[in-house]
Amino acid sequence: MKLFIGILIFLIIWYVLVQQSMVYEYAKKKGYEGKRIRFIGLIPVFGLLYYRKKESLVKVTDYELKDVFNNEKTIERVVLYFFGTIAFILLFTMIAVFGYLSIKNNALRTIVVTFLVILAFLLNQGLVVDYAAKKGYEGTRVELIASIPIYGAIYFKKKQSIRNTSKLAIKEVFKPSRIFEKIFVYGELTIVATVVLIPIIYIFGMAFSNIQSDVPNQLWPETPTLGAFKYLFDETKFTTWYSNTLSIAVINMLIGTVIITGAAYVFARFSFKGKKAGLLSLLVLQAFPSFMGLIAMYVLFWKFGLLGRPWALSILYIGGSIPGNLWLIKGFLSQIPKDLDESAMIDGANKLQIFFKIILPLSIPILTFVAVSMFMGPWMDYMLPGYLLNIPKTGAEPGYDITQQWTLAVGLFKFINDPTYRHYSAFASGALLVGLPITVLYVVFQKYIIEGVMAGATKG
Repeated sequence: MKLFIGILIFLIIWYVLVQQSMVYEYAKKKGYEGKRIRFIGLIPVFGLLYYRKKESLVKVTDYELKDVFNNEKTIERVVLYFFGTIAFILLFTMIAVFGYLSIKNNALRTIVVTFLVILAFLLNQGLVVDYAAKKGYEGTRVELIASIPIYGAIYFKKKQSIRNTSKLAIKEVFKPSRIFEKIFVYGELTIVATVVLIPIIYIFGMAFSNIQSDVPNQLWPETPTLGAFKYLFDETKFTTWYSNTLSIAVINMLIGTVIITGAAYVFARFSFKGKKAGLLSLLVLQAFPSFMGLIAMYVLFWKFGLLGRPWALSILYIGGSIPGNLWLIKGFLSQIPKDLDESAMIDGANKLQIFFKIILPLSIPILTFVAVSMFMGPWMDYMLPGYLLNIPKTGAEPGYDITQQWTLAVGLFKFINDPTYRHYSAFASGALLVGLPITVLYVVFQKYIIEGVMAGATKG
C-alpha cells in the first residue's frame, strides 16, 4: 500500500510539472508572462483550459500554438521531468532523513544548529553589506558593522545615502531571488567550512577528553582535562619519538634540498651526454612506489648495520624524493632566462657565483616549497619506520627498550592499534603536537609556498 501511494505521488508530481511547462510556453506564445502564469499552470487541467480561452496579446499563428504540443517536444519534456522528479524526491528524502536524525542525535543536532547559525550570520552580513554599498558605504569598517546582527541593518538604514541611488535599486537587494541566491552560495561555503572545521574541533575535543578505550561521541568534552598530555610526557617515550622524527625531518629538509637543488641546476643549465636519458630514468623511477623495494631496503640496512637507527631513514627519504622534486626544481630553473648567466659571465662571475648570487635568490619560492614538503614527509610516514625500526639496533644490550627507536608515527599508531597501549586521547593530543612544527613552517613561509605551488603547477 505504501509503495502504491509513493508511486501515485510521484506520478502526480511528474504530471503537474510537465503540464506546467507546456502551459507556460503556450501562454508565453500568446503574450502572457510572469509568476502568476506559472502558478496557474500548476493546477491540473484548469491551467491549460484557462489560457486556451484567453485572447492572444501578440500576433501568433495556430501552427505556432500547436507546435507547443508536438510529439517530439512532449517526449522531451516527459523524459526531462521524469528524471527531475526523481532527483527532487531523492533530495527531499535525504533532507527529511537528515532532519529526523538531527533531532534524535545530539552531535548531529549540534552540527545542524551550528550550520544554520553560521548561514544566518553570513546571509545577514552579505545583505547588509550590499544594502550599504547601494547607499555609497564600502570598506572594511562597513563589513565589520554589518557583522553585528540587527544593529548593522538598523545603523545603515538610518544613514543618509551618499550616492544617487533609486529606492527601486535598494529594494533589489532584498528580492527573494537575490536572497535565495545568497542562501545557496553561503550555504555551500558553510558546508565546506563545517566539513573542514568539525574534524579539527573533534580532534581537539578528543585530546582534552582523556579517554582511553572508547571513541567520544561528542565534539567537545563537558570537563576538559590535560590528562592525555600528561600521559604522553610522563608515561611514554613521546619526547624521544618527537626528537627522532624532528631530527630525521631536519636532515631530510636540509641535506635533501641541497642535493636536489644542485642536481636540478646541473640538468637545467648544462648540456652533457646522457642528460635526456638521465631525466627520463628519474621520471620512470618516480612511477614506482617506495614500498616495492621494502625487502631490498631491509637487506641493505641489515648488511650495513643500519636497522633500528632512526637517522638512517633519511637516506631513504632523500633518495625517494629526488626524482619528483628534481623535475620540479629543474622545470622552474629552466624558466629563468640564460641571458642572466651570460651577462654575469661577461662581468667576470664564475658558475658558483652565478648560482649563489643570481639563480638561488630567484628560486626561493620553489626551494621553500620543496624544503617544507621534505620536512613534512617523515612526520606522516608509518610504513618505513614501522618496518625498519622495530628491530633492535646492532650491538644492543639484552633488555634493550626498542620503543626509543620509534618515530612519532609508529608510537602514536600503537595508541589506537595495540590493546596494551590503547589511549585515544593520547593519540589525539600527540597528533596536535605533530601538527605544531608543520603549522609554524606553513605560517612563516606561506608566501613562498603559494608561489612555489603555482610555479610547480605551470612550469616544467
